[in-house]
Amino acid sequence: MAGTAAPDDSRAPLSLDDLARLDATLLPALERHHLRLLAHALRTLQQVHRQTTLPEPAAIEQWLLARPDLSLEPTFSRDLAQQLSHAGRQLEAMAQPLGKAPLELDLDALITWAGHQADARLTAAPVSTDAAPAIITPTQRLPAVMQIDDAISFFRLSCGRWHSQRSSHHLLHRRAEAGGSLIVVDELDATDPRLAAIAALHQQDPQRLVGGCRVRWSGSMAWDKAGETHEGESMFGLIPTDERGRSGLLLRDRGYAETAPVAGEFRMDERDALLLTTGYETMNSLERFSFAGPDVRLRTSTVEGLSNTASFCVETRLADPIPEGAGPQGDATSQTQGTLSPLGW
Repeated sequence: MAGTAAPDDSRAPLSLDDLARLDATLLPALERHHLRLLAHALRTLQQVHRQTTLPEPAAIEQWLLARPDLSLEPTFSRDLAQQLSHAGRQLEAMAQPLGKAPLELDLDALITWAGHQADARLTAAPVSTDAAPAIITPTQRLPAVMQIDDAISFFRLSCGRWHSQRSSHHLLHRRAEAGGSLIVVDELDATDPRLAAIAALHQQDPQRLVGGCRVRWSGSMAWDKAGETHEGESMFGLIPTDERGRSGLLLRDRGYAETAPVAGEFRMDERDALLLTTGYETMNSLERFSFAGPDVRLRTSTVEGLSNTASFCVETRLADPIPEGAGPQGDATSQTQGTLSPLGW
């Protein structure tokens, strides 16, 4: 089967037919999302560089800044260029055993590689380093200092003040939107009466809570209209359903897609990343959080339903503290929108 040719700059990196091909694979949802991100990176790099070798990070950044939707986002463009460079190294690792240059790859090659990776995991066989030497496999864990035993430990590591930079891909519009936000996470003790109230909303026993967090955020997106804000706060509690505390229920006082209370499910994978799944009446969301180090978190998310989006975030810890009781830009509670911002947690 012949690969699909890369589109020109006037089109989105992935066409609707491309997306349909990727979604038609029998991969699990998270691996299918990873495949989408790699495909998007491949097509973007092919637009940046008309040759088969990888472009330099500076060339990627220059290309991003030349785009109207990113021209006023130099910091985000720099971080996105670094992520595209990282994806390029993964593509290079895939291309090597095929005797190809990285930008000679096509969707067929990516789909075949993802299928082989999934088959290797299902058969419990080690992933061949010859096939993809630079790809991190799910059996690899973080260095010992960052091994995370359970979900509540993951959220404790997430407490603090963070700067988040986001790239959201709107599949319907076939366009990418940049955004940024300030996020503040405070730990809530298992005996906090606010968590007990949330458990009661969901008809759960408060004694099963192991803790939770209060999250406040303030941010902006590139397509915002004049006066539009993305500010708010939310609280959630964790109820493990396994002995190790690595899977269970995440009870929110409100959801991302609506202001009503909503319950999601969490689980930690073999790489100590945290996966959150939440179902709404009109959509489903899947998020994956992971630490690249004590002060850097990565987040990927997909929303499937009336509005299909895929997002990637780089979140960097800020050193300076914020006073308790104050939102990222004052009291966020009074400025919360009717539906919660995608910039929150």
